[in-house]
Amino acid sequence: MARNAAMMITAVAIMAIAGPQTNAEQGLLVHKALSLDMAMAISRGSLEKCRAGGYHCAVTVLDASGRTMIALQDDGAALHAFDVSRKKAYTALVYHRPSKDVVEGWSKKMSGSPPLSEGTLPSPPIEGTIAFGGGLPILAGTEIVGAVGVSGAPGWDNDEAVAKAGLAKVADQLK
Repeated sequence: MARNAAMMITAVAIMAIAGPQTNAEQGLLVHKALSLDMAMAISRGSLEKCRAGGYHCAVTVLDASGRTMIALQDDGAALHAFDVSRKKAYTALVYHRPSKDVVEGWSKKMSGSPPLSEGTLPSPPIEGTIAFGGGLPILAGTEIVGAVGVSGAPGWDNDEAVAKAGLAKVADQLK
């Protein structure tokens, strides 16, 4: 019986020592975050590429939680470009891939034989997303720290190229 009591006391002591370590591990989470300066550099780089191509674009940069860090619309941009650029960025953020890839995936689902599976067009499956290319996730290594969306260049490929130009301005800091 004394031996059982000694084992019980030892077990309780081990749990007491291990307990705080477990709680500490479940405390604060450490993650990378997009700084305002980096978001501004991305938006500036995108705007420069737009203007170099003679386009009038809107650019939106979101943080990892989907909050808008930077949203700008160049002089002469179409009325809808501002809203569309945010939705493109949000689509890339939500699906963790370029918005063009998301649209292509939805399109493949639509081309299959009926019945259509859940989450196919014509309605994007998550509110605030859009079926347009031009949004890119912002990755720091393999961690998504935000997204950028561009609207206003002629065609999705050009919108995406503009977004890539913005990302290129900070690529060395995202490794």
